[in-house]
This record gives sequence, C-alpha cells and structure tokens, in this order.
Amino acid sequence: MRLFAGLILLALLSACASKPTKNTGAIQFHSQEQAIATLAQALEDEGFITKPLNSQQLEVFYGNHAYIMEPRIRPNQLSRIIVSQVYPVKPQHINNPELFVTLSRLNNHLTCAKYLMQPGNKAAEVQSSITFIDEKLDIREVTLFMNWMQTSVQNASSLVPPGTLDMFEF
Repeated sequence: MRLFAGLILLALLSACASKPTKNTGAIQFHSQEQAIATLAQALEDEGFITKPLNSQQLEVFYGNHAYIMEPRIRPNQLSRIIVSQVYPVKPQHINNPELFVTLSRLNNHLTCAKYLMQPGNKAAEVQSSITFIDEKLDIREVTLFMNWMQTSVQNASSLVPPGTLDMFEF
C-alpha cells in the first residue's frame, strides 16, 4: 500500500514539474493603437498589476510604487516606453521655490532620469525611458529597468534635503 501511494505521489510531482511555464520572451508590439493592451497583457503574464489610465498610459504597480508607462511605438525606428513616477506635493508647498531648486539640482547632477514639475505644480515627476528596436522588447529588460529605476530614485532621494522631502505626500 505504501509503495502504491508513493508511486502516485511521485507521478503527481512529476506532472507538476513537467507543466509548461509561461514564455518570458519578447513583447512584440504591432501598432501604437494596441501598445497599451499588448504591454498590459505581457506584464500581467509576469505577475505585474496593471491598470490602463487612458489610451496612451498604463499604470504599473512594482514594489511599493506605482509607475506610469507610456509606449511610443515607431515601426522600423527606435521605440520607447516612457516610465514615470509621480510624487504629489502637499497643498501648502505647491509653489515653494525650494522644490524647483531641488529638481534643477537633480537634473544637473544626475543623468538617470528627468526631474520635473507637473502643470500646476501639484506634483513632481521622475521620468526615464526604455528604448528598443524592431517593435520588440524582452520582458526581462522591463523587469531589470524597473529594478534600476527604483534603485536610482531611492539613491537620488538621498541628495534631496530632508525638509524638501517633507513637502511631498508619500
């Protein structure tokens, strides 16, 4: 009886081990119009949580942060996905000049991203991009980029005076 139970258990474990896994290969973009749906599906297949914001932007949750991805697909040219993080400014600090000085300082000292204020000065935005050719992007590159961006933003925040960091809602 034990031998029979052991063989069944072994067969079940072997079946689980041989189950095909998802393809973690390339994301193939066919058009700008389908870029959000294509990107969302590929990221969700890899376990990311996504939410379309509009026809051009996708919100992607990675780590403890939300990112905005905006694919710009150009057939037979360089394509890119603009990746942004938005940091809302506390209402009492919306027009504080220290925010602009800090963002300018970051732009002058760092090349990993662009730091800018959104219209109305209600939020700061950190923006970078993934560039690729042939409308094809490896999903592993997206994951590596997200890791890199998260680390870069954390490192950049160490260059911001603590009083200025307190002006943002986290």
